[in-house]
Amino acid sequence: MAQLGQIALWIGLGIAVASAISLIYGIISKEKDFIAAGHIGVVTVFIFSFIASLVLLVSFLRRDFSLLYVASYSSQDLPLFYTFTAFWAGQQGSLLLWQLLLSFFTLVLLLAERRGKLLQWTFSILLFLQAFFLLLLAIPADPFKKAPMILSDGFGLNPLLQHLQMAFHPPTLFVGYAAFAIPFALALAALITKEQGALWVERARRWTLFAWIFLGIGIFLGALWAYEVLGWGGYWGWDPVENASLFPWLTGAALLHSFTMYRKREMFKVWTIFLAFLTFLLCILGTFITRSGIITSVHAFGESAIGTYFLWLMVVISVISIGLIILNRKQFMGESIQSLFSREYAYYLNNLILIIFTLIICVGTFFPVITELLLGSEKKVSLGADFYNSLAGPLGLTYLILIGVCPILGWKKESFRKFMKDVLYPLTIALVSGASIFFLWQKHFWGAFGYAVGIFAFSVILQAWLKEVQVRVKKKESTFLQAVGHLLKTGCERYGGLIAHIGIVLIVVGVIGSNVYKLEGEATLKRGETLKVGDIAVRYEDVYIETLTNKEVAGAKLTLIENGKEKGIIEPRLAFYFVGAEGPVSEVAVKRGLWRDVFAILHGIQSEDSVKVQLMLNPLVSWIWAGCLVLFLGAGLASFPKRATGVNFDGAGN
Repeated sequence: MAQLGQIALWIGLGIAVASAISLIYGIISKEKDFIAAGHIGVVTVFIFSFIASLVLLVSFLRRDFSLLYVASYSSQDLPLFYTFTAFWAGQQGSLLLWQLLLSFFTLVLLLAERRGKLLQWTFSILLFLQAFFLLLLAIPADPFKKAPMILSDGFGLNPLLQHLQMAFHPPTLFVGYAAFAIPFALALAALITKEQGALWVERARRWTLFAWIFLGIGIFLGALWAYEVLGWGGYWGWDPVENASLFPWLTGAALLHSFTMYRKREMFKVWTIFLAFLTFLLCILGTFITRSGIITSVHAFGESAIGTYFLWLMVVISVISIGLIILNRKQFMGESIQSLFSREYAYYLNNLILIIFTLIICVGTFFPVITELLLGSEKKVSLGADFYNSLAGPLGLTYLILIGVCPILGWKKESFRKFMKDVLYPLTIALVSGASIFFLWQKHFWGAFGYAVGIFAFSVILQAWLKEVQVRVKKKESTFLQAVGHLLKTGCERYGGLIAHIGIVLIVVGVIGSNVYKLEGEATLKRGETLKVGDIAVRYEDVYIETLTNKEVAGAKLTLIENGKEKGIIEPRLAFYFVGAEGPVSEVAVKRGLWRDVFAILHGIQSEDSVKVQLMLNPLVSWIWAGCLVLFLGAGLASFPKRATGVNFDGAGN
């Protein structure tokens, strides 16, 4: 059966190359038969990619340990659900998933529309990309490679990956990576065909939104997994692989805002095309980081020969893209910004902050490599979380201010008097709220200032929305809810953007609370002793040991006490897996709340009468997850077609 998978990969590779060449020849010679053959090739490559993927999946479900990949990531006692998800647990399977998704998205694009020179070039570019992945899978990353010996059982799946969030984290990331190839190919095709209008932008925008949403879901699923599973009380550690997934998400956000300027104002044309290239290039860079071994990370696959392949792909993409931009830059010159006090300039600053933040994270991620090249391996320097946090804070708050002022800025040039009138109430609410937080809660200036900025941004968005609802109520004599429903229905792009920005505000508020106002303590407790942090305490009651199918669990029973009142038992645990883990895996106890999470970690059991426990109070962490839901709900709403004139996904109004 493995041979069928290998044959499917090789046939798919040949058809991908032949179909791309057929399309290009058909475009140049205007021979419709060659173009039709290329279209058939798109369908056929997907079919063979699907066959190869199905063979690998069946091999996992049959527990065919004659395949090295199957033996490396599954075992006889692995539950069925995680046997299925083991498909993408390793390097080969994740690349095959990427290829399957890329071929499927190319097919969807073909079924949606197949006419025009722009799309024919787009299909040929996507087929060449698929040929690259099929080449990897056929030679250096063969998922059907035989094991060197006959095995009766596999090595099992890493216990840390046997978690619901981690089951969906990788595939959602790869959906985002693969989908970002579509706007990249459309942008490249626009340069080749000199398509200056918004035709390619209309197509690319929805694909970009789709990719951005799924990549974001993958990032936040990973953050939630880190919070619940890794046992350190945080959700983002600025690990190189974490950073790698953030690169294209940030530039993708900049690209979405640039699309608005391209369509609505005929501005940022060259910049928008460059961002489409850069975003996909950063998807490839992230894959290079995880597979080249160039940077050490707990999430990376380790050193691999395929890192060189991705390096060359990045070089080819960069040379072709930058070359075409230079050659065609005059044809794609757009309108210039007329005033620094305008919504256009706010969009420019929005893009600038996102790109600066991306550059900072990129430099920090590659800093060990840079210092090793310049100073030698003995003097290699890595930058810790403090480096990122010290810069992320000011940039994030500046971004929130822009979210606030953008809805009340006009196009071309804004009246200062009107701006001050519009900003008066939100600014007053923000200042009063910030001062109240500072004096009535904790006297932490930056925490109170951050909350004030978030309240300002939220107030401006809400004020802009309420004004438009009131206008609708007066003109159409409708109820408040009817007006809201109508605006949401007819202005999906605009109001989806506003909702998404509210989600960002909630996320930032949660990040500030869980970092600035976090409290924690650690102690070794004897039976009956308590550990107190703030107004929360835990009292050690007992330990227990439980043997399950695939692990042995040691847990501590702790009585949770809030303001002197007992609130039940929480049980942080340590799991000792029989297969797949070298040491104990922490299973934290989290009592969630709207205003804070109580987070307990068991670090060790000294004896039946003594345990080492860490207790954390994490304020507003739940606001991060709620903000993610609001963000992606808004972005999803913004992806619907425009139904009303003058309604755009600018998150700021018209």
